Amino acid sequence: MHLKGFIAFLFILTLISSCAFVPEVSDTQEYYADCPMFTKKLTLSVTKVQGEICDDDDNLEACLLTIGVIVPAGSLIVSGSLVLAGNTLHWLEYESSCENGFVIKNYNKLKNKLKRT
Repeated sequence: MHLKGFIAFLFILTLISSCAFVPEVSDTQEYYADCPMFTKKLTLSVTKVQGEICDDDDNLEACLLTIGVIVPAGSLIVSGSLVLAGNTLHWLEYESSCENGFVIKNYNKLKNKLKRT
């Protein structure tokens, strides 16, 4: 029974191994035609890790742990944080500098209201 579990673990590890998550600029920039912005919308994509990470001299268990767990999980955490921070900045730039953004829209409403009084 222990061998079946180990084989299943190796199979799953093989499916997810040697992949890493990387941030990239999104193909679709929804607001760019109406309001050119400095920041760009980011997405998270998966890429295959190239090259040899482990040699014949390395410990097999440590190598499997590194390739199968640490690289994908670590890259997901770091790249996901970068995408989250970048998209937050992108949203803030849109809301504060574009005509349809919250700040400019409410500023124009306030300006029009003050002109009427």
